[in-house]
Amino acid sequence: MKYKTIALLAGAALSLTAIAVAATPVFKSESVKIPVPGAYFQGTDAAILNQNCAYCHSANFVNDQPTLSPATWTAEVTKMQKAFGAPYDTAKIPAIVDALVARQKAAN
Repeated sequence: MKYKTIALLAGAALSLTAIAVAATPVFKSESVKIPVPGAYFQGTDAAILNQNCAYCHSANFVNDQPTLSPATWTAEVTKMQKAFGAPYDTAKIPAIVDALVARQKAAN
């Protein structure tokens, strides 16, 4: 009887482990190609935006965004870094935001 109980408990533990392993998500790397034309920023503040934004977003994509406040741009740029792993330093966020806001003001 004692061995049956131990065997049942061991079987249950193995079953739970198998379920946990099967439920583990599998992640894989994806490559992204920036569409051309319009891939790169031109003009004022183009360098900072090309260095920090154009590896994921085309200039046309960014330029087509609705007019956003500096606070909203800050939240978006911070989200790109924290949630999506954009590789720029936190210290660059204010300069990136200033460039984005300036582009939108110039376009309007």
